[in-house]
Amino acid sequence: MMSSRRRWRVRPPRDCIWPWPCRPGAKAAPPAPVAPNAAAERRRWRVYALLDAADLARGRAVRWCESALGMLRSDGDMREARLLLCAALAAGIHRPTVYRAWTAMEADHTGDAHAARARLHQEDNEEEEEDVGGFWCRYIAFELGHSGTARTRAVAEHAVAVCPRDPAVHAGYARAELRLGRADRARAVVARALKCLDDDGDREWLVDEVKRYGNAMRRRRRRLCQ
Repeated sequence: MMSSRRRWRVRPPRDCIWPWPCRPGAKAAPPAPVAPNAAAERRRWRVYALLDAADLARGRAVRWCESALGMLRSDGDMREARLLLCAALAAGIHRPTVYRAWTAMEADHTGDAHAARARLHQEDNEEEEEDVGGFWCRYIAFELGHSGTARTRAVAEHAVAVCPRDPAVHAGYARAELRLGRADRARAVVARALKCLDDDGDREWLVDEVKRYGNAMRRRRRRLCQ
């Protein structure tokens, strides 16, 4: 019989389950199973931490909006989600983020373009001054995806009238015309914008942005035709 001292001098095999000695051929116990959504949950909380560090109000708004989206997915309608989003607006929790999420839920998840447009109008009445250009860029993109050519152009014309010196708004209008297949009108939009913009850097950025977008669309069409 092997002595206790001699037994503990022998190094146990790496794949053996403790305590050693184990049965011949026994393997190590498999790691504890990890929930399939655990990694995604950890990534989500890391994003929350980054948002909170950059803008605490926006981070709170993202949590409210994700809760509303979860209600929409579980209930199948916007009734409870609308109540939660209304409460978020009443609490004053980064209203632009709440409006954007609400508009996207109405348009993309329920397909109710009229309700989404009502949220855009409501946001327009309350939008902060520093984010007017971003709002109109989103409005142009929304109408391009959910309405006809005439309405898209009407919104885009109003947008450039409200923000005549914002190159991003002019670029959004030109991109919409390219998406509608009217490269001539896109060039006209850019030519008119160049007369409104005072900064040479804004003019150069606008021309490069529209040109880059047009080239990307042509490459995409060629790939689809191959």
